[in-house]
Amino acid sequence: MDHLDPDPQRPRDRTMTTAPSLRPRMTAALRHRDFALLWSGQLISLVGDGVFTVALPLEVLHQTGSPLALSVVVAARTLPTVLLLLVGGALVDRLSRRSVMLTSDLCCAVAVGLVALLMALGSARLWELVVLSAFFGTTSAFFRPASSAIVAELLPPHLLVSAGALASLSQSVAKYLVGPLAGGVLVTAIGNTWAFGLNAASFALSAVCLAFVRRTDRPSASSNSLLGEIRDGLRYCRSEPWLWWSIVCVGPANIVCFASLPVMIPLFAQDVLSQGAIALGVLFAASGAGGALASGAAGRWPPRRRMTAIWTAWAGVGAAAAGLALSPWLWLAALFTAAAWFGLSYGNILWYSLMQREVPSALLGRVASVDWSLSMGLTPLGVIVGGLAIDAIGVRSTMIVGGLLAACTVCVLFVPGVRARDRAEEAVADVR
Repeated sequence: MDHLDPDPQRPRDRTMTTAPSLRPRMTAALRHRDFALLWSGQLISLVGDGVFTVALPLEVLHQTGSPLALSVVVAARTLPTVLLLLVGGALVDRLSRRSVMLTSDLCCAVAVGLVALLMALGSARLWELVVLSAFFGTTSAFFRPASSAIVAELLPPHLLVSAGALASLSQSVAKYLVGPLAGGVLVTAIGNTWAFGLNAASFALSAVCLAFVRRTDRPSASSNSLLGEIRDGLRYCRSEPWLWWSIVCVGPANIVCFASLPVMIPLFAQDVLSQGAIALGVLFAASGAGGALASGAAGRWPPRRRMTAIWTAWAGVGAAAAGLALSPWLWLAALFTAAAWFGLSYGNILWYSLMQREVPSALLGRVASVDWSLSMGLTPLGVIVGGLAIDAIGVRSTMIVGGLLAACTVCVLFVPGVRARDRAEEAVADVR
């Protein structure tokens, strides 16, 4: 494959890797059997996650009524991910990425199933929800870099944008549209226990799909220590300004705005709009609709200046979050929520396809882990601070201040070297 480099530490010829190709249809990646199986399994799992997204905060608020308790549960999921991502990325570059994902799905199915059983018996408590969140965070530290790296093994480079658009579309439709709507209905009609059970079943079905994916090539054995491989990944990131500064500067946006959205949106529906599970489902569904539109736009009309488009889209998320906070009606809040997820999804599709295309395959797991860990490094603190800020000044003021600060991160485009990717792509396009 074109992503393999005989010397992964040697920077590759960027002029060659940025040459544009014919734009395939958005669904072209699904013609490859193994990617279709991978995508189908993730689609099923994301529906379960969407149901869980509604059920978990409602269960925590039902038990405690405390925004701070909800913040602790969310932070418990994020903290292990941040602490273990660099180790996970290094291991993913040593082990079969398919096997890592399969093991993660099976473990999550068992964990959620046990909590659902405890809820059915009437003995589930807050600390058990915290432990479940922490377990999810631990498995994510290995699943995320593996899922980012395996796509480049299954598809040729010219289909990576198609794959990214499809992944974003499935997340938008399944996790943020179908799943939350189903979750709101399930929680209202038959309670949280069935919602947790459905999520456990979705993990199991995803594992079945992964089991039928053909075994991918195991990364080459390395004589380097695990710590040495982590250092190699960090060294590569530092050598690429567009990669390094983007990873570092998205962290503040996560701290002040993006990390707290899972806490703020349920509280906004409850405290500002004075509505319940159905309204929360509508807001998450609106985010799914915005993400779906972004998937279509990125797949059909990829921009000429990718770094500029990525950061403009991410800055728009902050502005939309501030608009959401000022919305007095559910329909207007839904529109701003859709706009926020459009920007987030559009930027992410372009970002991950660019990273998968430009980073050598032998380093992709580690680079993906650096991306996740440094961009999310202070996210647990951001979630806790968000909860405390909500207690102090209210959810609406917290969303306005955080959204406006997040929008200011677009200034990273003025850091030397960040827009080098834009200039390289324009130069190749002008030659053609």
